[in-house]
Amino acid sequence: MTVGLKIGGKNEGVATIGDNCVLGPGCKILGKCNIGDNVFIGANAVVTHDIESGCVVGGIPARVLNHNGVKATELVRQHK
Repeated sequence: MTVGLKIGGKNEGVATIGDNCVLGPGCKILGKCNIGDNVFIGANAVVTHDIESGCVVGGIPARVLNHNGVKATELVRQHK
């Protein structure tokens, strides 16, 4: 996985990652993004924006697949 610093542009800076986050293999978090608590980022996802707590995200670019749902809670518990 990669947490990358972005120099210049709209989201210049580096990401802040909350507690109990699961970062899938090969995922990329680029620029100044705030990742909330209990977030599950899928394998190879590319995150370039803020993610609220309790979300499951995936894709290129990453999009929210589930938010505070049963599935999100089960995934986070399985990976503690």
